[in-house]
Amino acid sequence: MKRHVPASSSNSELLSIVGCDVLRPDGSVSEGAGLWIEDGLIVDAPADPGEQFEQIDGDGLLAVPGLVNAHSHSPEACLRGIGEGLTLEPWLIMMFASSGPYSEQDHYDCALASAAEMLRAGVTTVVDHLWMTPPSGAAIDGAMRAYRDAGIRATIAPLMGDRDYTEELAASVGIDLGDASIAAQIKLLPADELIEILSGAFDRWHGAEGGRLRILAGPSGIQWASDELLEGLAATARANGSGIHVHLLETFVQDASCRLRFGRSTVAALDELGILGPDCSFPHSVWLDDDEVALIADRGAVVVHNPAANQRLGSGRAPIAALLDAGATVALGTDGAASSDNHDLWDCAKLAALIHTDGASWVDSDQVFAMATVGGAAVAGGPALLGRLEVGAPADIVLIERDSLWLSGAQKIVASLVLSNGGRGIRHVLVGGRPVLRDGELTLADEQQTINKLREQTEARRESVANPSDRTRDAMRHMEQVRAAVAGSGAKDGKAMQFVGLAGRA
Repeated sequence: MKRHVPASSSNSELLSIVGCDVLRPDGSVSEGAGLWIEDGLIVDAPADPGEQFEQIDGDGLLAVPGLVNAHSHSPEACLRGIGEGLTLEPWLIMMFASSGPYSEQDHYDCALASAAEMLRAGVTTVVDHLWMTPPSGAAIDGAMRAYRDAGIRATIAPLMGDRDYTEELAASVGIDLGDASIAAQIKLLPADELIEILSGAFDRWHGAEGGRLRILAGPSGIQWASDELLEGLAATARANGSGIHVHLLETFVQDASCRLRFGRSTVAALDELGILGPDCSFPHSVWLDDDEVALIADRGAVVVHNPAANQRLGSGRAPIAALLDAGATVALGTDGAASSDNHDLWDCAKLAALIHTDGASWVDSDQVFAMATVGGAAVAGGPALLGRLEVGAPADIVLIERDSLWLSGAQKIVASLVLSNGGRGIRHVLVGGRPVLRDGELTLADEQQTINKLREQTEARRESVANPSDRTRDAMRHMEQVRAAVAGSGAKDGKAMQFVGLAGRA
């Protein structure tokens, strides 16, 4: 049984972590320096703290910044392990057909389980690209209430689409997509209704809990959103001082679909629509060409790297080294638990440090750790200095036991955290100075009850996952045919996907 450990009864706004080692922004470690927290922020050590500061014993602990999971999908918490061996397009059909509708309570249960798992792994901020079946204000409320209750810092980007341009791509290669379109799998609302739902979410939640909870616009993907929806969601977000979070070119099929739609580079089209900018974040971004890399960097947009999901679904490898070389900001995300199978950002960090090893263009551990902290902060928004441990930064702190077999042998702390899974040996986690994990136990969420609810969600969907309908299987075959046709056309060359003359080829 998992225990629920109550938070400190003092509710002190003054807290000190006495004697802990502190990982500084430059990668150095200040041994025994300790940390001082006031009103949720890291402050200078007072000249005479007296007895006013509540104390946490930091002896033998290393303080590191809380990680930022810059892209996830909480409804997938109860869909782990599905579709192994499938590429993204047929996998999506299987997932949506298997998941069925989610109630407000379903969203609460899945988001709470996701938050609990992330807090245990030292993730203190999450960006939830929340898919909803169907989209509704109630669905957003369910997930946001869970994040409020768990104590995690959370930004929800409600996932919204109003059409599927893959249908035109399929027609161009002589295939009738039929039930394989997204519109056939989930109910698509018109752009004006979706914009209204987003506007309501901003009114209810943006900046709630002292700024801990935030909203982003979340178009589902460029190939799944009309110009009207893209522009309307972006305008709504910007009117509320927020930004846009949208899947970008995860697969070569998406790249082909978007190039057929726009007749040019997808990123260039977003720029011409007035959407591309420093308030944009783009999960995946696998099939970028060189010009798109340069344009993203020039406009200050952020790419969210999802190495586990991209490998799991055979989508490819994002050009992360090229993006970093161009000066772009890169963040790190797990993606959903059905496509990467957990919410442990340390797993993704190690993978990100291992798969980009081409010649001189290696992505090293320092760069990956920055993606998992300050890079993610650029996506989530919120307080200044998020992702750092320095005076003025929010006290989002993870305390890891240094007296361990794996960390005692570390020659380089950051490299060891990234390559040896820094999530091992976490003793305490604080968000905004508030302990949410203390002595290895959650303080705000009842973990056993959360597990029980997640098990109920999982069991309710087990039959549909195990036995897809004939309609679902046919739709998956149709999408596999589209992928094969696009690949056979030569359009899979990511630097030359102009789709000139492709229409009509079978």
